[in-house]
Amino acid sequence: MSTKRPKPRKNEPVFEERDTDIVECGDCPATCCHNLSITILKPTNRHEEQELLWHLNYDTVRVYIQNKRWHVYVKGRCMYLNDKNLCTIYDNRFDKCRNHMPPSCERFTTWYDKMFTTREELQKYFDSERRKRSRKRAKQKAAKAK
Repeated sequence: MSTKRPKPRKNEPVFEERDTDIVECGDCPATCCHNLSITILKPTNRHEEQELLWHLNYDTVRVYIQNKRWHVYVKGRCMYLNDKNLCTIYDNRFDKCRNHMPPSCERFTTWYDKMFTTREELQKYFDSERRKRSRKRAKQKAAKAK
């Protein structure tokens, strides 16, 4: 089984002008074609937390939360972009690319609620959430005792 990534063919047509119906894309540096975001499950125990903290050992990885959903974010660049940041497979691009449109674009909005760039930031968040849960359980226990 080959693990080589396919390379764009040199003779494939390149989309030279961005979609004119979407004005916001006209002068965009292909922000959506840089970096990879993968939705993950929220960590529910210390082992899962440690696994996620380990990801932040890499300088190209971030973790973020958006609308209570967790994501791993990997810095990179789509291999199908040319030197002008234009898609070399535009007519045959993936549905995920085809469906990505403003106003949800990274270029125009804050696309995360919390971003963690270091292990320390994420550990601090986990510790804070653990304290909140502990206080909540204590309040519930006290209310039951009344």
